[in-house]
Amino acid sequence: MPKPIWAIAPILCLAAGSALAEVSRRDAIEAQTASALASADYAQRHCPSLRIGWQRIEQNLKSIKGTIEGLRRTESYEEQIAALQSVEKQQGRAMVCMVLPSAHGGYGRGVILR
Repeated sequence: MPKPIWAIAPILCLAAGSALAEVSRRDAIEAQTASALASADYAQRHCPSLRIGWQRIEQNLKSIKGTIEGLRRTESYEEQIAALQSVEKQQGRAMVCMVLPSAHGGYGRGVILR
């Protein structure tokens, strides 16, 4: 005799929930790493006293099976570039370089180092 739908619904919800959690985790890693990469690209061009933690970027990319080129095509990367340009225009390049090492948390932590 087949099980009633209410008996298997919790199982389906759990399966869908874990799939959504994995997508959300992947999206978070991608967005935060793309943002930190935009800051790293800025730092490489304009902040000689800062170092880039490429190993952290590579670690994140490996976990999402992504590429640096792919990150540079994301909305998160573009938004961070625009934000950096805005802060530079208002506060100056020195201010941007000063705050970059502490600007990223989560999956972006450890990308820009003093």
